[in-house]
Amino acid sequence: MEKELLGLLEDGVSRINSKLCTDTVLRRLSRLYDEISLFNPSYGLVNAQGRDLVIRHILDCLAPVGIIISGSSAPRPRMADLGSGSGLPGLVLASVLEDWDISLVERMGRRAGFLRNTVAAMGMSQSVKVEQKDLSEVQNSYDIITFRAFRQFKDIISDLDRILVPGGKVFAYKSSEENIQEETEVIRSYSGCRFTTEVCDYEVPMLDAKRRMLILTKD
Repeated sequence: MEKELLGLLEDGVSRINSKLCTDTVLRRLSRLYDEISLFNPSYGLVNAQGRDLVIRHILDCLAPVGIIISGSSAPRPRMADLGSGSGLPGLVLASVLEDWDISLVERMGRRAGFLRNTVAAMGMSQSVKVEQKDLSEVQNSYDIITFRAFRQFKDIISDLDRILVPGGKVFAYKSSEENIQEETEVIRSYSGCRFTTEVCDYEVPMLDAKRRMLILTKD
């Protein structure tokens, strides 16, 4: 990562939470940036590079980490990031959630391979594993589920119910108010368990755009 971008990353992480701005976290996030930049032309991981990749993707994924941490009281929370692809948000969150067991769920072979290599490069093989599966094939249960730019709730709500423990939470990164309203209607009409919904706004350093998190709690 270029010196200018590393400074941008450090500034952004510090603004989100100064306690997170450690050498270890910056090393992990800069390595993630480097791996995405290296493989992006071949794998089509994300439509961004340089400052955009740092601000609109890495910092955007990290910004609501406090909201996510508050979502579980388990001694060592089990988290699944669905459709991990480029590691956003799963690997960004994993870089600071050292005491969590995190699974990156990705059905595409090449992207799952990218994730495995990047987990090793970031030095997080002890706490992060990659599951090359479709969501419908996942059998484990989780306290926390995250996703960003994944499938619509109407296609996955029953699977979320199946793998989320009672009292567990789903954190879905959203930006469109219309999309949130549509997704909320799907959740309310679901005939399985009852989900309580909440919307939290969060700010991304150096980004002048609205960011929202749709949170589901399984009753």
